[in-house]
Amino acid sequence: MTPEPFIVQADDPVDFHLHTRASDGGWTPHQLVDHLVEHGFKVAAVCDHDTMRSVPEAMEHAANRGILIIPGVEVTTWWEDRQWHLLVYGADPTSERGHGFGALLARQADELAAAAERGILALESHGHALPSLEEVVDGRPLLPVHVLLTAIKDGHASNLQTAHQLVMRYGETLRVDVPLAETVRAAHEAGGICILAHPGRNDGAGILSPDQLDRMLQAIPIDGLEAHYRSYTEDDTEHYRAMAHERGLLVSCGSDSHAPNFPVNPRPYPARWVVPFLERLGCEVAGFDGTSWHRGADAVLQAPRAS
Repeated sequence: MTPEPFIVQADDPVDFHLHTRASDGGWTPHQLVDHLVEHGFKVAAVCDHDTMRSVPEAMEHAANRGILIIPGVEVTTWWEDRQWHLLVYGADPTSERGHGFGALLARQADELAAAAERGILALESHGHALPSLEEVVDGRPLLPVHVLLTAIKDGHASNLQTAHQLVMRYGETLRVDVPLAETVRAAHEAGGICILAHPGRNDGAGILSPDQLDRMLQAIPIDGLEAHYRSYTEDDTEHYRAMAHERGLLVSCGSDSHAPNFPVNPRPYPARWVVPFLERLGCEVAGFDGTSWHRGADAVLQAPRAS
């Protein structure tokens, strides 16, 4: 029996890229869901880096509160000599069909912990004591980002970039990723939808070009692009929406909120901007008159905000 679709209105707020303390965020699942409810959001997704540890708590807390939390994860992947972040939605790693995806996430967790331990050894063996490590980790699984944050807290670096440079000086890259093709294959087997995160954000390796996307699609069947993102201009959004539509890909939207007011709070993207994506997630958009996104519409949401 097909489950009833979750009904949202065309202008209901949605946000499909949110982080919690399970990875590098500051929101607890309860705090995040409470914020979303208080601000009228109807559908949102928890997408921590390489883990779905917060998803069950967030979904349970959202139940019967008029908001739908989509299970998600932002997987760190590798393709064509650089890292890409892949947002996977709707996959259940605990199910029989999701066994391969669950194994992939478990492998990522083990490798992240091992990289963090190597980072600790590299710093401490070169005279950089980390007395605040236990406080920073705060009972969570150890991650490389915790080592970097501890290095900052204990005065060895001023920000995440300089902390990472310090660790790399001693021969540890902290790099952990999985091939993009393997991730997409396992995610699809688990019933997941694969969206390339923030393709227009330059993290030092450049932004996604049309030629790159075409090469990617020839080998790897990703499902869509995050064409609405907190730092995009209207030109960026128009560009990535066009890239997606010309290739029959889905369009999603996400703030990449990590904590209250950092870098931004969840952003109220109107559901009508991403109707096909919502439909793939099992949602029905009511009151939709055919007007999606166009330049100048709700432009305040597209202007970059200071972090």
